[in-house]
Amino acid sequence: MDGVLINSEPLWRQAEIETFAKVGLSFSDEMCMQTMGMRTSEVIEYWYGITPWLGKSQKEVEIDLMKRVTQLIIENGDAMKGVVFALNYFKEKGLKIALASSSATSLIEAVIEKLKIRDYFEIIESAEYLDFGKPHPEIFIKTASKLGMKASECLVIEDSFNGVLAAKSALMKVIAIPDKESKSDNRFVIADYRLNDLEQIKEVIIE
Repeated sequence: MDGVLINSEPLWRQAEIETFAKVGLSFSDEMCMQTMGMRTSEVIEYWYGITPWLGKSQKEVEIDLMKRVTQLIIENGDAMKGVVFALNYFKEKGLKIALASSSATSLIEAVIEKLKIRDYFEIIESAEYLDFGKPHPEIFIKTASKLGMKASECLVIEDSFNGVLAAKSALMKVIAIPDKESKSDNRFVIADYRLNDLEQIKEVIIE
């Protein structure tokens, strides 16, 4: 979802920088990108393990972060280039479409309402309450099962390396659409395809 359907990654980074500043951590865009694709709780746990803070619990910081990023997405979130084109193309081809995100269910609901795309998806799945988040493949394996599909029959579209790694670990085909800050990341070589935006999706599906 984040960075594929909605241009929320810059908003996530803004929310993280502002939220962590309130507990005394000086954050940068580069630091935010280290945990890109992970669940919010895991992001908090990761940075607390490196630089513990005082005054607020990890859960309180997680709640603050979720409130801020939700606010920013509702106010400033825009669909990524080609979203409606790609969703319509998949529908026309009779393909089953699912949304599988590390984001919390509440944020997923806010995004699909913001973009008015709920009816495209047969399954909407959050990793919020799963045992493992990305880069573990659990979210993708569970979603494929709910679709009634084998994992190997599925195609995942991801913007983060953690997401790409999770999908490949599930033995799925993967299209990576990295944001501009990640385009030079050589780790994306493990993806089956790398695109600039969703408007290029038709060429890949035909191939």
